[in-house]
Amino acid sequence: MHRIRSNNAAVSDNLLGSVVEELLDEIWLLCFDEFMVLDIGDAMIIKRLFEHLFAKGMIMIATSNRPPDDLYYRGLNREYFLPFIPFLYRMCTVYNMDSSTDYRLIGTQV
Repeated sequence: MHRIRSNNAAVSDNLLGSVVEELLDEIWLLCFDEFMVLDIGDAMIIKRLFEHLFAKGMIMIATSNRPPDDLYYRGLNREYFLPFIPFLYRMCTVYNMDSSTDYRLIGTQV
């Protein structure tokens, strides 16, 4: 976003739309490993960003140790972020990968 803003001062009104358009020129798939929201600034912009991304056909794959309901858990002004959670459920398929095996430990035990 900083690169787009510096390249075109006129995008301030529709910065998110411009970011999405530029992203779609280069990619069609976003992958997040350990997707989480920890910052109030990120929490406030993420729903609008993903609305633009999904409306334009972007595909997102994300992993997390927490379900979407726990995103930005106990975050400042979380009530403003909460509408993103049902939106995420509508736009994405959530797979629970619970397992009693911790695969990170396989091969480390002597």
